[in-house]
Amino acid sequence: MRKPWYLVFLSILILSLTLVGCGSQNQETVLKDLTDLKSNLKSYESKATMTVTANNSQQKYYIETWYQAPHYYRIALGNDPSSITQVIVRNDDGIFVVSPQLKKSFRFKGDWAENQGHVYLYHAALDRILAAQDKKFATGDGTVSFSMKMEPENPLVSTQRVTLKDNGYEPQQIALLDKDDKSIVSVDFNSFKTGVEFKKDAFTPESAMAMAPTATKPVLAGAKDFGVIEPRYVPDGAKLLEPQETQSSVLLRYSGKDPFTIIEQRPAAKDSNLRTGEIVDLWGTPAVMTGNEGEARTMQWFHDGVEFSLTGKMETDEMVRVAQSMLKTDGK
Repeated sequence: MRKPWYLVFLSILILSLTLVGCGSQNQETVLKDLTDLKSNLKSYESKATMTVTANNSQQKYYIETWYQAPHYYRIALGNDPSSITQVIVRNDDGIFVVSPQLKKSFRFKGDWAENQGHVYLYHAALDRILAAQDKKFATGDGTVSFSMKMEPENPLVSTQRVTLKDNGYEPQQIALLDKDDKSIVSVDFNSFKTGVEFKKDAFTPESAMAMAPTATKPVLAGAKDFGVIEPRYVPDGAKLLEPQETQSSVLLRYSGKDPFTIIEQRPAAKDSNLRTGEIVDLWGTPAVMTGNEGEARTMQWFHDGVEFSLTGKMETDEMVRVAQSMLKTDGK
């Protein structure tokens, strides 16, 4: 006896829904897969574009990352692949922030990859996902994503969202969002491959130095041709005193509740060892902070061939805001 047509249709519908349910991914399954993937991850290379939205402007950076287990990495940052301006290198001797243009580097010890490097480093982002106690899981068109509370706490960034391909879990995007879920920093991956073999000296500051454009001549100390670069943001009540200029540098002193000083210069090429410093991420430009909270501290960074230093007793968040407001600013 033949079944009525509607029973046949209903059977097909139930079978289709069952198959869809079996093929869908849930958080528990994905986390187990990521745990296995992380334990077997030996090396990778990624290329990405970082978009930073801050100070009513948008900036884009090129990022190329190399990683080799257990803890070696090299992160090259610049306007494009042929114009690398900053390199962060980790090897057995510590972490180095290198400016190929200035042939200068800072060396220090710390756990930057765990605290801030998860924006650039795929394996560190996986660690964040696996360690987060409170995370939201979602699936999309060929992707899975995890949203987590930003740690350490940040007044601008509320949430970190990591989006991966649902087949193989290659990184698609790492985004930092504000309290309104608007993107402040977005790292969009253009390519990603694992099982990469690197040269023996790949993770040394010397190899990072060699990334300077061959056509670029070393900038000599004394060539002060960048003008005066003033911050677009300063704390309430801060007032700029008369700038002081020499042949090789500019000194900007600000009065107010928490006075601070900014020095801009074209330094002579040399290596600086700062073992007690820590990296502070200015979103695309790493800075090195030395000193203790509550005391006069100094933040140093390189940008467009100029070395900057900011010294004062301000809170870290305020120092970061001042420094960020000086990026992509033309000298007067």
